Amino acid sequence: MRQEDATIITTRCFHGEPASCSHPCPFFFDIRTFLSRVRDGKWGLAYKLFRNATVFPAIVSELCDAPCRAECQRGKGDEAIQYFVGDEAVDVRAVEAAVVRFAKDKKPEVFRIQPKEQSVAVVGAGLAGLSLALNLAQKAYPVTVFERGERAFSTWAAHPKYESFLEEIRLQFSVVAVDFVYSREIEGPDDPLLAGFACVHDATTNAGMDAIAAIAQGVETAKDIEAFLQTGRHQDKETGMRAYAGRPEKHYIDHKGEPGKSIVIPADPEAGYTKDEAMAESSRCMGCDCRACMDACEMLGRYNKRPQKIAVEAYSDTKSAPPFSTCSLTRETYSCNLCGYCESVCPVDVDIEKLFHLARAGRAETGKHPKAFHDFWLRDFEWHRTEGAYCSGGTERYMFFPGCKAGARSPSQIRDAAAFLKERYGSGVLLDCCGAPAYWAGEDALFNRHLLELRAKWLAAGKPVFVFACAYCMRLFGEFLPEIDTVSLYELLADFRENGGGFTSPEFTVSPTPPQTFAVFDPCASRYFPEMEKAVRKLAADLGAELTELPEKNHCCGFGGHMRVANPELYDTIVSNRIAAGEEPYLVYCANCAETFSLSGKRHAHILDFIFPVNDDIGRRGPGSLQTWRDNAVRTKAALAGLYGDKAEPPAEKPWEALRVDIPALLAADMDRRLIPADDVREAIYKAELAGEVFLRSGGAPNGCVLHQCRLIRDVVTTWVQYTVTDQVSGPDDSAPDAAQYRAKCYTIVDAWNHRMRYSDTE
Repeated sequence: MRQEDATIITTRCFHGEPASCSHPCPFFFDIRTFLSRVRDGKWGLAYKLFRNATVFPAIVSELCDAPCRAECQRGKGDEAIQYFVGDEAVDVRAVEAAVVRFAKDKKPEVFRIQPKEQSVAVVGAGLAGLSLALNLAQKAYPVTVFERGERAFSTWAAHPKYESFLEEIRLQFSVVAVDFVYSREIEGPDDPLLAGFACVHDATTNAGMDAIAAIAQGVETAKDIEAFLQTGRHQDKETGMRAYAGRPEKHYIDHKGEPGKSIVIPADPEAGYTKDEAMAESSRCMGCDCRACMDACEMLGRYNKRPQKIAVEAYSDTKSAPPFSTCSLTRETYSCNLCGYCESVCPVDVDIEKLFHLARAGRAETGKHPKAFHDFWLRDFEWHRTEGAYCSGGTERYMFFPGCKAGARSPSQIRDAAAFLKERYGSGVLLDCCGAPAYWAGEDALFNRHLLELRAKWLAAGKPVFVFACAYCMRLFGEFLPEIDTVSLYELLADFRENGGGFTSPEFTVSPTPPQTFAVFDPCASRYFPEMEKAVRKLAADLGAELTELPEKNHCCGFGGHMRVANPELYDTIVSNRIAAGEEPYLVYCANCAETFSLSGKRHAHILDFIFPVNDDIGRRGPGSLQTWRDNAVRTKAALAGLYGDKAEPPAEKPWEALRVDIPALLAADMDRRLIPADDVREAIYKAELAGEVFLRSGGAPNGCVLHQCRLIRDVVTTWVQYTVTDQVSGPDDSAPDAAQYRAKCYTIVDAWNHRMRYSDTE
């Protein structure tokens, strides 16, 4: 990964940039931070920020006409801009004046900088010249100010606060060395007094400019002169721009739902705000910093990092060689659902999902990735694309691609859907995985190989339109195999219904008394397919369901991205938040969402439950569902093969599959959480018993039985099992048992857990 590959993704993000109120300010003052410091009673810090921006804070707080208030999003603002709240704007100048009064230490900071050799002459001791001279002197440049009057700032002598302004000027110059030459008018650029200066600036040009603009011009001119002294030019020859950075683009924030807050009126207008009044007025500031992605996404909100910082850290995690422990974003990178919700809420379409996927791919390429986070899912993916795969082999106009999890939920439902498509559209069927597990793991080489295999199957079938039951499968095909035309199963069903087709709605089976009102839970990927979303609603309404909408659509249910292993606490939070979004049972049309809600106990129905008869136990599996996935996937393959007149080859039977194991319901649920299927337990026991690598200890098991413990070591995961052996069947020679004998025994599982780490035996 190159650094620009990561940082370009977040280039448009404006989180952390100054708010809109800073833009009309001649100083581009960070008003948001200033007001937050006052709100918290940090008077010294607020004064320091104000002084460093405005040079002469006492003068600015007195004379500024507060153009910032026109861009305060708390205020009424431009009627054409919908984001303004409509209150009175925050009275920033009154707060600034209070800070000047209440700050205790106003002595200017002393900057320890190596003195410069290049001297600068400033002609004119008005506010522009004084501001310029002070800024350059603070950078340790030798500065001389020439003034034809008898003292500085003389043109303002008639102002009633002139003496206090002079006192402010003396205070700010008190810690720098600047030579002032009064009563001497410079005759022109060839004046002998100007000889020997590296740069001369005429600041008398005190005309037609107000005081605030003059001070701000001095600040900007100081930057330009410093760039000239360092580079030899005022402007970039190619762009014509100054050498220092310009202002970023102005943005507005959506303040929907923001409560109104009345402006604070000082009890004594002549004296100005008290401390409490200034703090209260500052608290009216809304901050106006974009946090759309962090407020919408539990993961981004939990880590609370600027997207630009995430980009830099994502690159840093891949640029150097191991060790793995040096990475900055491991937990955060793999806590992302890769659902794309962040982009949908971002006002400038920053796609942090792409950043995290790039980070995962970069780390996988360099070997600095936590393979244990993905081990279960990649093994499951490998099975579905090999032993679990099936293709009708025909050359039809349509090809049904149910995905790997829909059949794992209900074999009969997928078989009936395939039969409908076969009869109505002459559709073939391709039972396979879309490659999401490899994509989520950042295993791009594996993912791309699988895409090539899918494309080859599409070509062999005569380039049919793929029909999807899963929005995420449809999304990946649309993004990575755009040459394949796609449509959702639900659109074809809705079209059939609209054209006079009828379905016999089965009895709703989630509960004995079916509810009639559902909240539609749109999966994360359906945001890319509005026609799919419309079709589901039309089907449900036509079949008699009353529908409500959740406050927010397309939030990930928690299934995606393998974050369930990487951050189980966050996973639980996400699932809880999705469940709490609506009181009604959910109507879903994603098998992964259905699985999430099944395991969490949320009442729900899949749209297909209303259309095709349900001949198997779906959505109510309870503990041990991981094993049911695999078993149902085998049944789905057999059912589809039977539909098309083929005989599906059953998966090769493993010797441990015949082991009889008894897993208590609570433990089975915990195994599901840890992603330990029952087959892994069987394999662990079988291999350990056969090899004699079993730990034995008396006691510690129910009924005083001997407790056995064994382990199953894989590449990055070690599974441990504790069990007792009952109902033993003795063989002819117990001292030399074979596999058949151990398959005849019954094993009661006491506990099972795993370590997601690399494991190696030591000699």
